[in-house]
Amino acid sequence: MSIFDEVTPDEEEEVIRKVYEAIRKRKLHLGALLILRGFSPLAPVAGALGRFFLGPLTPFMGHREEKYIWTLEKPENLRKLIEMLEKDEAKRSSF
Repeated sequence: MSIFDEVTPDEEEEVIRKVYEAIRKRKLHLGALLILRGFSPLAPVAGALGRFFLGPLTPFMGHREEKYIWTLEKPENLRKLIEMLEKDEAKRSSF
């Protein structure tokens, strides 16, 4: 059994929204889009590495980070986040 718990679809949506709001609040749309588009193909590998390195520390950190790892390692979730950022950037640049 894994020390990481599976994340529900509702929790995934919440994580995507939180990441989106953090990027939006700091007005980092373009930088985030550049990084996310480049990172997208490597997301599953990065998730596995995150679990490997954070695994021994997770019981002491309160299992907060695992939701982000589970959510952002899935390419479809990254696509959702990228689409949200692109729509927001299109609105901002149309003014």
